[in-house]
Amino acid sequence: MKRPVLGTALVVTALVAAAVAIAGPVNAETPAPETSETTAPTAGTAAAGARAAAAKAPTPVPLTELTTDTGRFYSADPQEVAAATATGMHRQPGQIGFLPRQPFTGAVPMYRLKPTPTATKWLFTASQQEHDSLKAQGWVDEGIAAYLYPRPGKNLQQLRRFTNGKEWRLALEPKTAELINAGYQLDGPLGYVYADYVRAGAVYFGMFNANGHATIIARTKEIYGRSNDWWGGVRDFRSGTHYATDNWPGQDWSYLKPSIGYYDDSQPATLEKQITQATAAGLSFFNFYWYWDNAKQTNGITKASLDAFAKANNRDTIDFTVGVCAHPYGNLQIPTTQYDAVAANVTAYLAQDNTLRTNDGRKILNICDARGLGDGSPAQVKQFADTVRAKAKAATGEDIYVMINQAGFDPRQVVAAGGDAPYCTTDGPAIESRSYANYLKGQRAFYAQAPAAYGRCVLSDFDERPRFPIETPDVKAIRWMPDQSFDGYRQAVRNVAADMTTSTRPTAVDNYVWLYAWNEWHEGGVIEPNERDGSAYLDILRTELKLK
Repeated sequence: MKRPVLGTALVVTALVAAAVAIAGPVNAETPAPETSETTAPTAGTAAAGARAAAAKAPTPVPLTELTTDTGRFYSADPQEVAAATATGMHRQPGQIGFLPRQPFTGAVPMYRLKPTPTATKWLFTASQQEHDSLKAQGWVDEGIAAYLYPRPGKNLQQLRRFTNGKEWRLALEPKTAELINAGYQLDGPLGYVYADYVRAGAVYFGMFNANGHATIIARTKEIYGRSNDWWGGVRDFRSGTHYATDNWPGQDWSYLKPSIGYYDDSQPATLEKQITQATAAGLSFFNFYWYWDNAKQTNGITKASLDAFAKANNRDTIDFTVGVCAHPYGNLQIPTTQYDAVAANVTAYLAQDNTLRTNDGRKILNICDARGLGDGSPAQVKQFADTVRAKAKAATGEDIYVMINQAGFDPRQVVAAGGDAPYCTTDGPAIESRSYANYLKGQRAFYAQAPAAYGRCVLSDFDERPRFPIETPDVKAIRWMPDQSFDGYRQAVRNVAADMTTSTRPTAVDNYVWLYAWNEWHEGGVIEPNERDGSAYLDILRTELKLK
C-alpha cells in the first residue's frame, strides 16, 4: 500500500476505535441542525428568522487533542471526545483551534480515513487528491471530521500537520519551531482555523418596563413620588438623592444611566439598540432571566422583554437562552403541580431558531436558581428537567442541554438533579465578603468546585446601593465591593481565559462564558454602555477574550 501523499497515518490504540464506535461515524454531509419555530411573534419575523438562520455562517467549535501511550487523536465532536475520554484517552489541555463542523461557502473539508475496517490508524487530510487516492487503494472513508477556512483572515492561523515517523500531530503555525526542535518535521499545511473562539454572553435582566419589578415601581412612588417608574433608585442616586449623599458622600454616581437613556425594554427598538451594542463587541448571546408567578401561573414578570427581543429586527444576529429563576420565596417558587405548564412555556423559547446551542448542537436551557423547583431537592429538580426535556423533544424533535447555576446549588449534584452541566453567573461568597480582590483571588477555585462540563462566568461588579431604601430599607444590609475597578475586571477576564486555555473538561460548552450582567442596574452588575464610561466593559471583553 502506498504511503499517503501528504503524510504519515496516525497510529492510535483500540481505545480510539471503541470511542469512534460509541460516538458513531463522522457524517460526511453534516447538515445544519434542524429547528422548529413554534411561537414566532409574527409570520414576517418568523420567515426572516428562518432565512437568517439558514444563511448564518456555522459557529466554530473546539478541535481537541487526545492521547494514549502510543499516539494522538483529534476530534471536533464533543460527544466523540467524551466517548474517547470515557474509554481511557487523555484530553490534552486547551484546544488546538476552532473550526466549523458544518459546511459553508468556500469551506475545505478535513477528511478522516483508516486503512481497513479494523485498523487503529487514522489519517486526517484536507487534500482531495490524497483522499481519493487512499479510497481507491481500499482505505475506509469515515467522512468529514470538520471544515477548514481556505485562506488567511482576521484571527485565523494556519493548521499544520507534523510527523516524527512514529506519530502524527496537528498544531498551529506558531508551534512549528517548538515541534521541529522536539524532533518533528512539517508534513504539510491543512487550512486555516481560529486560534481562539470564545462564546461570551450577558445575563439580561428584563424588568425595565411597566410589567417588570412591581416592588421597585411601587416603592419609587412611595419614596420619590413618581408613578410607574421602573428606574427608581438608579435614576435618583445619579441625581444626588440624600439617600446617596448622606450615606456615601463623595461617591460619583454619574455612570448610573445607560448610553441609550433610561429605557423601556418592552419596546423592540430598545432591544435592537442593545443587540447592536452587544454584537459590535463580539457577544454571542443574551441569557434572559425568566420568572414564573405561581399565583397567576404565568411568566409575566419578564415576558415583555422577551417578546420585544423576539420582535427586534436584528434578533437573528445574536443567540439567546432563558434562565429559569425559581427563587425559593414569594410567588417565584415552581410547585411540581405546575411543571407541565412551565415546561410548555419554556419550550416556546427553546423552539426559536436562534436559541443558544452547545458545541454539539443541543439547545441550552439554563436554570438560574434551582432552589425553588419543587422542594429544591435533586429529585424534584430532576423531575423538572425531565419534564422540560420531554416537552421540548415532542415539540422540536431535539434534545435539550440543561445547565444549573452553581449559585445556591451544589455543582456536584447537577447530574443527579437531571442537569448536563453546572454554570455560574455570580460568586456568592465573594459578594458576601464585599471585596473584588477576594473574588479575583478565589475565582478559579470557585470554577474548580464544579466537576466535568462547566459554563464559566465573570462578575463585573456587585453594588446594590441604589436599592436603598426602595428594596432594602436597612442601610447596613447593603452589599457592594468598594475595591472594584476596571483593572480588576480586566484581571477577572484574563482569569477566565487562562482557565479555558488550560482546561481538560468536556468540550460541549468549554469555551462559553456567562457575563454578569448586561443590565442589573439595581445590583451593580452592568456591562451595558453607560454615559460616564461608555463601552469600557465591552472593550475589555473584546480585547482580552479576542471576541469576533
